[in-house]
Amino acid sequence: MRIWEWAAGGGRGWVAPPRIALVALAMALLLSGCESSQERSAQLEHEAKHVVGAAVHGLLIRHASTDVKVLGTQVLHDPEGAAVLVTVQNTSRHAVRDVPLAVTVKDAGGAVLYRNDAPGLEPGLTSVPLLGPGERFIWIDDQVQASSPPASASAVAGEAATVAGAAPRIRLSGVHATAAPEAGVAGTVANDSGVTQHGLVVYGSARRGGKLVAAGRAVLSELPAHSTSPFQVLFIGDARGAHVEASAPPATL
Repeated sequence: MRIWEWAAGGGRGWVAPPRIALVALAMALLLSGCESSQERSAQLEHEAKHVVGAAVHGLLIRHASTDVKVLGTQVLHDPEGAAVLVTVQNTSRHAVRDVPLAVTVKDAGGAVLYRNDAPGLEPGLTSVPLLGPGERFIWIDDQVQASSPPASASAVAGEAATVAGAAPRIRLSGVHATAAPEAGVAGTVANDSGVTQHGLVVYGSARRGGKLVAAGRAVLSELPAHSTSPFQVLFIGDARGAHVEASAPPATL
């Protein structure tokens, strides 16, 4: 199973979902209040506790969200792996952040192949970073561990915190398709805000005839304020002749 991680200004490499790294990031957030106001420090502490909780205990949704609706799910697979795509929409008049999203993937016989509730998963595999008022978004998990071809998926969105004020602006440019054997989408991501982004996920997808036929994601471990970085998303699925898209919701507010 592949995870591409990009560091700002650096290259790419194979990495595993690091439980220790998640806890270390959380502790770093807890100790980083000196560079911000008390309000910012409290926000960072909240984020850190969220990361530690997910890393140690795994995802658990006690109450379904009344604001965020799951509009549809889809599974993709190829010899490189499997992915689940979940279309969600914020039906409220306020932005929400870190929306828990529990997914279950089954085979053609109805047997469960994968759930994203294992301890140690990165936040990008268990939640939607940010949804604006009325926003519709395609969330992607390309780390589906499946012992047989996946056939169907279901998803539940959990309760999430509301967001006050403007979110950091993350901008993509030069978005273009990349050819086989590393078919996907690439470009440049810019952090136009004054907030360093930690664990920023770039989501990529491909459509042919209006249908999603390939998807994937890339994770930038850190994107400093007012900086740029190249990104490349490798697809799962068949993107031949398809139109590619990419998006990157802010991960750190």
